[in-house]
Formats: sequence, C-alpha cells, structure tokens
Amino acid sequence: MFALVAPFLWTFDDYGLIYAIPDFLAEENIQAGNIVEIPLREKKVLAVVLNISKDENINFEKEKIKDILKKKWDIILYPYQRELLKWISSYYITPIHNSASLFFPKNLKEKIQKEKLKPREESYNYQFENIKKLSETQQEAYEKILTSKKKEILFWGLTGSGKTEIYISLTEHFLTLWKQVLILVPEIILWNQVGQRFQEVFWKDVIIINSLITDATKTKYWQDIYAGNAKIIVWTRSALFYPYKNLGLIIQDEEHDSSYDSDNSPRYKGSEVVQKISKLTGIKVIYASGTPSIDKMYKAKKWDDDIELISLLEKYK
Repeated sequence: MFALVAPFLWTFDDYGLIYAIPDFLAEENIQAGNIVEIPLREKKVLAVVLNISKDENINFEKEKIKDILKKKWDIILYPYQRELLKWISSYYITPIHNSASLFFPKNLKEKIQKEKLKPREESYNYQFENIKKLSETQQEAYEKILTSKKKEILFWGLTGSGKTEIYISLTEHFLTLWKQVLILVPEIILWNQVGQRFQEVFWKDVIIINSLITDATKTKYWQDIYAGNAKIIVWTRSALFYPYKNLGLIIQDEEHDSSYDSDNSPRYKGSEVVQKISKLTGIKVIYASGTPSIDKMYKAKKWDDDIELISLLEKYK
C-alpha cells in the first residue's frame, strides 16, 4: 500500500509525495486524513495523508519509495477538507505544503509532533436570551433565506437594517438542528460588534477569536470544533480551514471587505473558498453586505443561477 501525503515542510511539489505504508503501519489502519511522520531531506516531518493507493496503481520503481515512519494522530481530516486542501493548491497554483499549513495551527502541529496533544471532552451550553423580535421586513428576508433552494445567497442589507438580528435567528434555527454555524467577520471592530451581540443571546460559549486569544486556546477550539461540540464560531478568514464536523451554515459578513483575501502564500480569495466549501458539503452560504461586491451583485442579478439576491433596504426601528 502507498500513500499520497502533503508534508508540512517546504517542497516543490504541487500535488503531494508518494510514501510506502509498511506492514506494521497497515495493521494500524492508516486512513486518508491521518497525520503521519515521514523522512524528508534528512529530517522527520509531519504530513497529512491525502489518498491511499494499492500497489498496482503505482507505475514507478517501488523499491525507491521511502516508508512512512509512524502514525502520529488518530484524528482524521474530514473528506471535504482534504478536497479543499488539494483544490487550493491546484486552483491557486501553490505548493501543497502551503495549502496543508492552512488547516493546522502552529501550536497544534507542535503538540502533535511532541505527542502532547490531550483529548478534550468540553461541553458547550448555549442559552437563548435577549432575542429581539424581527420586524416584518426582517422576518420576510429571514424566511426567504431559509426556504431558498439556492445554496448561495447574496444578502444585500443596508447598514442599520438589522442584519445581525437575522444572523441570530438563523443561528438559532440551525442550533435546533444540532448544526454548527460559522460567522465570518473581516476585522477586529466587527468582532466586537457582532461577537458581543451573539454573546448577549447565546452566552459565553460562543467562540470569538481575537488578538487576545493564545495559540494554545486556538488549539483547544480546533479540537472542540472537530468534535462538533462548539457550534457557534465568530472569526476571521482563518476559521474557514477549521474542521467542522456538522457545519450547517456560513455567513460572510461584509463580504466585500478585502481583508478576506490572502496576500501571503498561499494567496486566495475568501469568498471563493466559502463557495468551494458550499459545493463540497452542500451547505448554504450567505454573502452579506450593505455595499455588495460588484462581481457578486452582477452574478446575482444577471447570469449566475447559483446565487439568489435577497434585499433588506430599510432601517431597523
């Protein structure tokens, strides 16, 4: 058996490296998504397994292929994440290690390498308080979003129209279905505005990431999101690469904001990553803004059958 892996160390390859799975590791049932240790340029480095192949699918000299050294972690990167990882490398033309680095925070990789990552069984208890009654027009927009057959919604809501209250009602709905909700925000000012309002309603178990959160805490959140226990996440673009077990909805607030796009390697457009996650998982996504980006508005109004435009163009009283 052989494995296609994406190492966390810099390499030239775009699609991954082939390593053999020795018999003693085959017995451990290595699967796609596992984290393994491999020899690479005189070092032992971590890599994520992308695919498993049988011997007959390998067309070059098998005796020259190095063995995987060990399995480092039983947790498996979810299938949609593996596909997203490969798509980022291919679509944005970047080496595979750049894509892999997005999915594993630095502190998490260090703990896996040192085998110091401890299991977590954190419980989250979401309360429902201080929910404001939606106005007639807000309720109409809310119902249109929920009942739309489209997976992508461009939600054009003026500043002061109460978009956040609709986000809260949507989150409440998906919580009753035991789904996770990701609310993307572009910058720290919006963390405070949107995050504080969510905590008023759903209490302290809303995960809000800001500059005060330590790397170790981010690793704990990674584990809680993977387990499906953390269900409301308010975060910037890096949250797109966390491992959602049962994601139900992504809301990209202020979708026009350029801070969603990465200028560093790997470079990517946040809204395109959101769209790809929707296509891989089948979940609904909402691109929300008071000043929608030109491309989203054009697609919604002219030619793109995948995006529905829903408007909320009056102030909330």
